[in-house]
Amino acid sequence: MGELFTSQELVDGAIRETGLDDFGEGAWRDGLDAMVELCLAEADLNLAGLGILKGWSHRRLLNRLRVVDWVKRHPEVRDERIERPLFVLGMLRTGTTILCELLARDPANRPLMKWEGLESVPPPRPDSFTTDPRIAQMVETVEFQMSMVPELRAVHYEPGDGPTECVALLTQAFRAQDLACGIFQSRGFADWYRACDLRPAYDYHHLSLQLLQSGGVRGRWSLKAPGHMHALDALLAVYPDARLIVTHRDPVKVVPSSMSLPLTARADSLTNHADMERTIAYYRELWMDELSLMTDRMMAFRDREGDARFYDFQFRDFVTDPIASIRAAYAHFGDTLSDEAEAAMRAHLSSHPRGQHGRNAYTLEGYGLTRGAIRERFARYVERFDVPEEEFE
Repeated sequence: MGELFTSQELVDGAIRETGLDDFGEGAWRDGLDAMVELCLAEADLNLAGLGILKGWSHRRLLNRLRVVDWVKRHPEVRDERIERPLFVLGMLRTGTTILCELLARDPANRPLMKWEGLESVPPPRPDSFTTDPRIAQMVETVEFQMSMVPELRAVHYEPGDGPTECVALLTQAFRAQDLACGIFQSRGFADWYRACDLRPAYDYHHLSLQLLQSGGVRGRWSLKAPGHMHALDALLAVYPDARLIVTHRDPVKVVPSSMSLPLTARADSLTNHADMERTIAYYRELWMDELSLMTDRMMAFRDREGDARFYDFQFRDFVTDPIASIRAAYAHFGDTLSDEAEAAMRAHLSSHPRGQHGRNAYTLEGYGLTRGAIRERFARYVERFDVPEEEFE
């Protein structure tokens, strides 16, 4: 058992390292407190797990301090306008990552890059956007992580010099799906996240985008995170002109594939019990609940507010012809896919074929799932969006 720590010790450590003490407006401390308290109480973390929890928290506190300080010293950042951002959302394992990568190839779009999400200061500049030293540092970090668990490449791989999810920013408010439903086995924190006010996370998200584009690297923001399905009220309160693309896929494929990420990352190795069967049972219940809640909240929002902000497409159609799917989405929102953008997207597809990092192998039986139970749980979602069935390969 490693040495335990408190959230206050994490805060004090970030203050000492940066010499800064202003974490900015909006809730964040309650999320940090809940995460540390509940993970330490419930997740039975061993020395490695404690180290990861502490390191993740520390890095996010550092960047938040630096973001707030930069904006205080450069108040003109708050005048930056974020107009008609494009958000990709959908359940995990529905093609959101490759869609995000393709949208990033459009020169008119401005993706959130992995290297700038947690190293946001100073804001990147056009003349060094592809050569910034932070890029090489992130590439090295990602490749080291992949070398520790090579199987992760086949499950979810984001290159250090490519685009990333919005969770890089939302975690700095300690309100994000990957913290609540990731490798720390704390159902209490997952429940806390699902019930918390997510508006402060999106306020900080907006401030971060303002800072990141203030250095001159601008464009139509193209962003993504499956967890946005939890937070449509908060997202659209902050970004009222946002455009939303929703990807849909057979839940019979989505549920076990979502479970495969923390299981491949060996979440069981971060606990004292190190019991894979127990870990599988935990993630089976967690992800059945999480994914059904995501779809329920998305449908409830659309029942109240309508479908005008949304464009839906099926994973099967996207895999068959991704360019046609993107072109249709652009047209839906009144935009045109340029020849230059299409050529860049096709080049990316050619150089990044599906399955290049191997096959993500799993079975329903291996995870204690049944097709019937999943179909029953997601029946309303499948019917509403006419989601086609898939077969296991």
